[in-house]
Amino acid sequence: MEINMKKVILASALVCAAGAVQADQRPQWNQVSVAYQSADVEGETVTGFGLGGSALLSENIFVAGAFSRLSDDVELFGDTLEMDLNTVSLGLGFRHGLSVNTDLFAIVSYEDIEVDAAYMGESGSASDNGYGLTGGFRSMLSESFEISGSLGYVNIDDESETSVAVGADYFFTDTVSIGLGHAMADDVDTTSISLSVYF
Repeated sequence: MEINMKKVILASALVCAAGAVQADQRPQWNQVSVAYQSADVEGETVTGFGLGGSALLSENIFVAGAFSRLSDDVELFGDTLEMDLNTVSLGLGFRHGLSVNTDLFAIVSYEDIEVDAAYMGESGSASDNGYGLTGGFRSMLSESFEISGSLGYVNIDDESETSVAVGADYFFTDTVSIGLGHAMADDVDTTSISLSVYF
């Protein structure tokens, strides 16, 4: 299995950034979520999980954070290389109520990537950091159904990636929803299934 590690790293950062924000008629910003994530990188698949959350500091300002881990095993010279890609995203965002049901938002985030690898009894890790920019919308189509869309940009170690993401959440109650998200970037597609709790 041959995959472009730079693309996997940037893809995991985009997944993490996108998963940080996920509804009452107006979208709710105080929430925590857990997600299963899958990334298709040039025809190869890596999977993992994500944790995220956001909270309003004022009517329009919020903080967002997320952690994501994607894992893969690569056959290399007859042995197995085990890799874990850990991504942390911490952001400050601004929301604007476009209407009663729809919010526009923008987020500036700090992105940190760590790659852990183990091969033939040896292990090691490497890390790097950068920044991310995200802008988009969230809209309640009904009391039980929310849709969202965003554009994302991540820059780490002078390498950059842009993405387009869409998502939908179905609310079982006022405080619990299940969501499906999909993000597309150059040679990378990511899909997530999430469970969110609102407070």
